[in-house]
This record gives sequence, structure tokens and C-alpha cells, in this order.
Amino acid sequence: MKKIFLIISLLFAIIIQVDAQNQNNNQNQKRQPDMQKDTVVLFQGFFGGPIKFDDLLKQDSLTLNKTGLKIVSFKLVYRNGSDTTLNKYESKNNKLTTEMQTAMKLFKPGQNFAFVDVKVSIKGGTPFRPTFDRIEMFVDQEKK
Repeated sequence: MKKIFLIISLLFAIIIQVDAQNQNNNQNQKRQPDMQKDTVVLFQGFFGGPIKFDDLLKQDSLTLNKTGLKIVSFKLVYRNGSDTTLNKYESKNNKLTTEMQTAMKLFKPGQNFAFVDVKVSIKGGTPFRPTFDRIEMFVDQEKK
């Protein structure tokens, strides 16, 4: 009986510890970037959130908040409406590809999309991920 109680107690302790670690990871992922310290990828000057449809393709590239680094690759990912297929396009620099621009022209109000797997490098250096390498955005409900 004591062994069963001990095993159950250990299981609860492990579950509580794993839950605490997951909550800590979630808090780090939702942390807002510190533009002075963190390396942050931006689209249209924003780190995520809503964007007006008319502003969606005013610029054709991703930028960084720090100088001396360049974006060497990234991916655009999104789903169309209720379709569960994940659409994915890759760029080998900081510019939106023609395919990306064509896809984005078809986005609807409320459409979610993200720029992921962003890699940056110092001139001639090994590519690495910036502190905030994912931009999650959505098309504002007002389409003019």
C-alpha cells in the first residue's frame, strides 16, 4: 500500500513539474520583444498583429530592427479558410517571392498568415535564428 502511495505521489510531482515548465515556455513565447536588446524580424514595420489589406504589399521584404545583419531565408505559411492544407512558400533572401505576392493578393479579411523559419547572418557568417524569428499576422477585417 505504501509503495502504491509513493508511486502516485511521484507521478503527481512529475506532472506538476512538467506543467510548470510548459507554462514557463508559453510565457517566453508570448513575451513581447525588447527592440533594444532582441533581434526582431519585422514586416511593414510590425512584429505581428493586424495589417490592412491595402498595406499588405506596399513593401516587398522583411526587415530587421538591427543593422549589420541580413535575412538569408524565410517561409510564408498560411491556410485558406476551412482548408486544412498548410500552404508554404520559401524565400532565399529577405524579399517576398512572386509566388508569395500572388498568394497574398488573394488573402481575405481575417486571413491568418505567418513568416517563419527566418534565418539571418552577419556578412559572410553562419546563418542563425534571431531572438524573435516568427511574425504572426492577420488581414484586418476592413477590406477597401
